[in-house]
This record gives sequence, structure tokens and C-alpha cells, in this order.
Amino acid sequence: MALVLVALVFGSTAAPSSSSADPEIDRQDQLVAVDEDSSLWPYTSRTTGFEERTLAINVVVAGDPAETRRHLEERSRGEWNETAPEQEDVSAPGDDEAVGTATAWGSADGSTRYVYVATDDDPTGGVWLDESYQLHDGDYLGSRHHIRAYASPDEDDEWTAIQAHREHWDWFRLSHTVSGVEDSQRHVEREFMDRRYVSAVSRDHLGNDRGFDSDGWVTTIDLDGDDDPPFRLAIAGLLPGAMLAGRVATRTAPRALGSPRVRHALLLAGSLIGLSLFVRFGAIAVEARLGDLDPRIVAGAFYPLIAVGLPTCTYYFARPLDRPTAFAAGAVGFATAILLDYTLLGVTRLPVNAVVHRFSTAIALGFIAVGASHAERIDPDDHGFVRMGALLWGVTLLVPLLRFL
Repeated sequence: MALVLVALVFGSTAAPSSSSADPEIDRQDQLVAVDEDSSLWPYTSRTTGFEERTLAINVVVAGDPAETRRHLEERSRGEWNETAPEQEDVSAPGDDEAVGTATAWGSADGSTRYVYVATDDDPTGGVWLDESYQLHDGDYLGSRHHIRAYASPDEDDEWTAIQAHREHWDWFRLSHTVSGVEDSQRHVEREFMDRRYVSAVSRDHLGNDRGFDSDGWVTTIDLDGDDDPPFRLAIAGLLPGAMLAGRVATRTAPRALGSPRVRHALLLAGSLIGLSLFVRFGAIAVEARLGDLDPRIVAGAFYPLIAVGLPTCTYYFARPLDRPTAFAAGAVGFATAILLDYTLLGVTRLPVNAVVHRFSTAIALGFIAVGASHAERIDPDDHGFVRMGALLWGVTLLVPLLRFL
């Protein structure tokens, strides 16, 4: 059983390839014209090649690129906050923000992604562009909207292609994970709606729906007042407080809660939920309070509460329980914590590998809870549940970090 789960964890870290079977078909069939002379491949790529396609371009702005950037940074509905170099995103391989109605776009950085631009006269002789700039709206250690903007390489052309997506800080990967593009596309659309210098905001179907969560519809924003669309289809909580509240609730719970076994199970599940939410929102609070501090230092300070705190908490609070109750309370409690975390962050989609990984971590804590249970400790036979759970927990922590080696 343990070997099967370990294999699942290793498999969950292998991101599915997004490359196409025929890169040449990708390039020739998916070029879209962004002005009279240039065409764009409507995807981003990890490298300067079509084989490493990642997320789809989902916004194109027709107008002065400098004005487009100025609008996002200085004319947005929220207060603009510049991100210092030490607050830039860590490299996040693969494409696998709590944000209110106000927007606070700031400089951002991350893994480089490229787009391909060609002239209509020579569609096979184009160039690869890296990002002109990156912006984000949200919390580094929480959830945020992130855009990569690509301005025309020709100073005479006036257009900006944007790839907008939503991402959240993953405490197990120690980097950001993309959770969707549609929400961020709408977020960028709202920035340009009802502005006197924007003549049109519309959507055109380009069929570039092979990226993560994409539906093939691209937002077109016209800053120049042109009647024609800008492009067309071409060839184609606090931990101590949480624990105290759990103890108070246990002592004051009405008899309707049932036996002490039920109350201890609720205390185990509640402690895991309280600790998980404390790590997430405590880190966000520290990041906001110490704005000049590198958020990676904040992440490093809170990470031990994930790596050591969760299994320790599980072992301690599972001691009065029997085996089945301990497993259910540990696994379901952590799964509930993950669900609440993503719900409060506004994350509605996850890559399959992330779902498999979280399932494995819940099972690992369930095994640790079984090994710590009262029935297991008084049993003369050593079933090794704690060792099994600790092994799986260690694997779930280490495997996502192997990419840093």
C-alpha cells in the first residue's frame, strides 16, 4: 500500500507534456494577425520552440504599448504598489491572488515565457520574444492575478499581447501554481471597460484552446478607436487561538456531540484546519505588515509549521482515538483544511497532479494518526503505521522540491 502511494506521489509531480504532435502545424495553423504586417502565435512557450507550448495568449491590446502599461500601473482602480526585486516570483517550472474589486498591479517576475511573432510576408522567419514586463495583483504568499505582456518588437507597431492567469502560493512546491486563466482574463477586461480612451472591448474566437483551462476566446481591446478588430484568424487564523478554541469547544460542547471519541476526533480535525489556515493567512499578514521583507524569508519561517507541525499535531491529538476514527479524523481533517484554504483564496481549479499530491498527504497524516491511536499503542504487534505515514509524508515533502536540485 505504501509503495503504491509513494508511486502516486512521484507520478503527481510529472506534469503532462503540453507540446503538440506536430510543431509545424501549430505554427502555420495558429498564427493570428495583430496588425497589417505582423502575425502572432497565440501561445507562450517555455523555450524558443513550438514543442514547449504552455498557456494561451488571452488578451491583445491595440494601441501604444507604453499607454497600455501606464494604464495598468497608474490608472487601475486600486493603488499601484511596485514590487522590489527580492519580492519577485521564484522560478516555477511548468504552467501547470485574496483579491478584492480594487486592483493593485505591481511589477512581477518568474520563469521566462516566449511568444513567436512573424511578418505576413515571411511567416516562417519570425522571432521569439520574451516578456516586455510582468505585473501581478494580489499577495505573493496567497493568491494573485499574474500577467506576462509582450509588446511589438517593431517600434512602428502598436499592440501588446498579454497572457493573464491566476496563481497561488503552494506550500508544498514552495512556488506558485497556476489555477486558471478565465478569471484573470475577466479581471484584465474590467480594467479597460468604461474608460474614455478605450473604444472597444470584445472577444474573438481564435481556437487557441489547447492551453490550461483555455476556451479559445481572446479579449481584444482597442485603445485607438479603430472600427476593425485588432486581429483576425490567419490560416486557420492564529494557531494558538485555534487550538485554544478547539479545547474550549471540546469542554463546552453539548452532550449532543456524542462520546468523548467524537469530541477528540473533532479536536484532531480542528487542529489540522487551524494550523493550515494559520500558516496561510499568518504568512500573508506578516508579508503585508513587513512589506519590504523578502516574502521568501516569510515562507521559510512558516514552512516548518507545515513540514513538522502537521504530523506532530496529528500524532498528539490522535492518541485518545481508536484506529478507524484516528485515520478518518486525520485524513478528512487535512482534506477539509485544504478545501477551506483554496475556497478562501478563490481557487476553483487545480492541476490533476496537485490533486493527487494533496490526496497523498492526507493519507500520510491518516497513517500517522492510526499509529498514534490508543488502540495501536496498546497492541503488542507493531504494525508500523507511524513509520509508513512518516515515510509517505517525507516523500510528499521532498518530491515536489527535487526540481530545485
